[in-house]
Amino acid sequence: MDQRERQPGPEITGRVPGSRTFPFTISPLSYGNASAAARLYAEVFLHDEPTTRHHAPDPASFSPLADFYVRTLVDQELSFVAQHEVTGELSGFIFAFDLTHDPASDGEPMVRLIGSFQNAVAMIDELEDRHLNRAGIEPGTVLHIFQIGTAGNHRGAGLAPALIRHLLDHARVRGYRSAIADCTGPVSKSVFERCGFVELGHSPYADFRHNGRVFFSGLPGGISLLKKDL
Repeated sequence: MDQRERQPGPEITGRVPGSRTFPFTISPLSYGNASAAARLYAEVFLHDEPTTRHHAPDPASFSPLADFYVRTLVDQELSFVAQHEVTGELSGFIFAFDLTHDPASDGEPMVRLIGSFQNAVAMIDELEDRHLNRAGIEPGTVLHIFQIGTAGNHRGAGLAPALIRHLLDHARVRGYRSAIADCTGPVSKSVFERCGFVELGHSPYADFRHNGRVFFSGLPGGISLLKKDL
């Protein structure tokens, strides 16, 4: 982070303002809810993420790496979870970090996790390199929204847009000037666009080559890089 003084933030726990039917509480990711968040993240990521299905990681090996990854996000104070107010179930998550942060610096388990998805990571890096001057970005200015997910039984309730808007409000108070997201499918792209994000660029899966191999051959669609000024 840069040395700019942080201003007091908005209320970051509670119902989404203006909604009487929104039965979720959005709270910061913490060590107390990190394990539940990691379990939901692993469930969503392994079953619903199109690039992950191509990588086909072993769930037993992936789970402890996911738990380590989620815990590294806690101290960055840029990630949130949603909990159902009646059942207490952890129902959604949004994970983000500063764009200048290198996740590989968080430890050897993160290096292994990134290595498990090296083709998808390489594709995202290539897309961002084409459309972002990352070398000229200062810490504390660009938020990278890396993952968002909701439990299957709570989809269609407006939870994903609420998580995005909640995070963006928090990021503004922290001094961030913009946010980016790498959307791997049309559903996530549509959600971010409804929250005011615009597309900077798109890479079709069929065109991506890594180490001379078309790794995502047969996978429709592609990855879109979206941005929103805050």
